[in-house]
Amino acid sequence: MDDIHNREDIELLVNNFYERVHNEPNLALVFEIPHDQWQSHLTRVVNFWENWLFQTGSYTGGMMWVHLQTNEKHKLTTERFEQWLSLWFLTTDSLFLGEKATFVKNKALEIGQIMNAKFNIK
Repeated sequence: MDDIHNREDIELLVNNFYERVHNEPNLALVFEIPHDQWQSHLTRVVNFWENWLFQTGSYTGGMMWVHLQTNEKHKLTTERFEQWLSLWFLTTDSLFLGEKATFVKNKALEIGQIMNAKFNIK
């Protein structure tokens, strides 16, 4: 098994991840995006990870706003964050092994913890 080497690898990871997400009833409704906006969402997510891994500058803007809007419709609970993270780790581990694969798991954990803390303040 190889590490993540390029944008195509990131696309494979993201597409496989969302396939798993859409098969989980607790998460699928959170990611119900109109069909005409779905490819744009995937491109943005791929750009996000490509920028982190390869410093391409392909991702601009912030991610918090869209997640705040999502949280208004479907609460992004700790349970959902844990399930999302579990699927991200499972998907990454099923496809890649190496420094960059470890990085995307650690970065997802960091992002998930920050967002969970913001959305689930007790």
